[in-house]
Parts: sequence; C-alpha cells; structure tokens
Amino acid sequence: MKQMKNIYCALLLLLCIGCNNVDNPREGDIIFQKAINEQSELIEHVTGSPITHCGIIVMRDNAPYVLHVDRIVTITPLQSFINHGVKSEYTLMRATNKEVKIDLKKYMLAEYDHLLKFDNKRYYNAELVYEIYKNDLNIELCQPRSINEYNIKGLEGTLSERRIEFDRPIVAPIDLYNSKKLKAYKTQPQVDKENSKNNKK
Repeated sequence: MKQMKNIYCALLLLLCIGCNNVDNPREGDIIFQKAINEQSELIEHVTGSPITHCGIIVMRDNAPYVLHVDRIVTITPLQSFINHGVKSEYTLMRATNKEVKIDLKKYMLAEYDHLLKFDNKRYYNAELVYEIYKNDLNIELCQPRSINEYNIKGLEGTLSERRIEFDRPIVAPIDLYNSKKLKAYKTQPQVDKENSKNNKK
C-alpha cells in the first residue's frame, strides 16, 4: 500500500512539473492578440478576425520578451506587450518542443514593410513570424495568400498608390493563428480557432 502511494505521488509530481513547463513561455513561442491602434482595426476589417497582432517570444536574462514590429523590429517585455492588447487578452502557441534560439541581431531594428513584400529585409508583424519560422526554423506555418483573397473593398486605391499588386502574396496574423502546426497552451481568454478562420467577404 505504501509503495502504491509513493508511485502515485511520484506520478503526480511529474504531472505538476510538466504543467509548470507548459505554462512557462519558451523562446520561439508565438503570442497573438488584438492591438489597440488604427492599423489593428484595418487588419480586422481585411481579415474578418480580431487576431491582429503577433510576435515571437525571446528570452533575455531568463525573462520573456516579445520580438515584434512597432515601426521597426523591436523587443518588448512580455507583460508589457500583453497590457497593450485589448483587455490584455492573448493566446500563446507553440510549434515545437525542441530548444529554439532566435538570432536577434538578424532582425532587430529592421524597418516596417509598407510594401507587404517578402525577401526585402523589412517586415510587418505576421511576415516577421512567418519568415523566422520558415527560414530559420525550417517550419512553414501556413501558405501565403494573394491580397485579393482578403476583404480589400475600399482599399483598392490605397494599394494602387503604393504600387502593391492585388495578387501579391502575404500572410495575416489569423493565417498563422489557424496553423495546424501550432498548439495553444495558454490563453486569456480562449479564442476558438474554428470560429476565427478568415473568410473573404
């Protein structure tokens, strides 16, 4: 009886350790939220989803930061990043349990990608996450889609002025969020992936 009790306690301890590990953000995890700015409202209009902002967790001195784009590529303490989202709501996702190390020097201070174009050393938020995973971690989280697959009604003139072709491939935060290669492990509150899928209007 005593032996069975010891085995039970050992199993319970292992489960608790596993839970603690899952709850702690790791480098390479992705955080999604709805940002508080005009661009966020535009992204929600175009994609039909409240998931409008994302970034990648990086660790510095054992503390979690978020690598993301805010005019330039920068890092922000995780809690500060969360606090700047609508109602401080967020979802943390993980693609791999392998140890990940992001090369910050490769991306820090890169300019915002106003042209929404791949492979120009400039980035918008979803592009930054997509490119890091595809090029550095060899994981393609989703397939880019043409701009005209989104709801761009009323934006045609702006796109034309910027010389952005309607068939230019892009990725949106919700495209990454719906990736089957990502698994949510911490969320406040829960966002239903099936009900958050992007639908062209």
